[in-house]
Amino acid sequence: MERAYGLPKRRGSNPVDLLVQTILSQNTTSANTHRAFENLKRRYPDYQALLDAPDEEVARAIRCGGLANIKTKRIKEALEKIKERGEGTGSIDLDFLKDADPEVARDRLMDLPGVGPKTAAVVLLFAFNMPLLPVDTHVNRLSRRLGFVPVEASLEEAERILEMITPRDKYCSFHVNLIRHGRAVCSARAPFCDGCILREVCPYPDLAGQKG
Repeated sequence: MERAYGLPKRRGSNPVDLLVQTILSQNTTSANTHRAFENLKRRYPDYQALLDAPDEEVARAIRCGGLANIKTKRIKEALEKIKERGEGTGSIDLDFLKDADPEVARDRLMDLPGVGPKTAAVVLLFAFNMPLLPVDTHVNRLSRRLGFVPVEASLEEAERILEMITPRDKYCSFHVNLIRHGRAVCSARAPFCDGCILREVCPYPDLAGQKG
């Protein structure tokens, strides 16, 4: 996959920015997520300003990302809970996670409203370089088609299996490149199996009756 798509570059990410972006990304496209997040950053100078803003105003800013009212509620509740953990400092950051054990950090993040296993793993992998492998819709689909994960496995089980079989230093590359491949070739409804670089090792075409 790295030969086809390259080695993803790690970029330093503000953990709270990444958390908000990942909540915004739920059930929408990357383009819509980016637009919604940029709208927030332009409108509010910091996260306290976002918290102080009326819900309907925030929802208007992120409407392009879909589920605006739900996401507004999740983002505000998550930010409030993060602020409470600042122990009276009023800071809205996730610095309390940086030295935590990855599993402990995952559990703490998942205590926040709107944060499930994928969102927690994304934040911890990309913001803190913790060895957790996020399983989004593309990674989930491709890992099952490739036979890495049993079809009947839950998302949590899929994550654990993929973390066991993937070298830790390849978690980022595996996650990003499976997403790229899922978007470009192995789509949900019409995978282009004949032109797939994994055709020789993937059992899915034969199982689906798509022999080239």
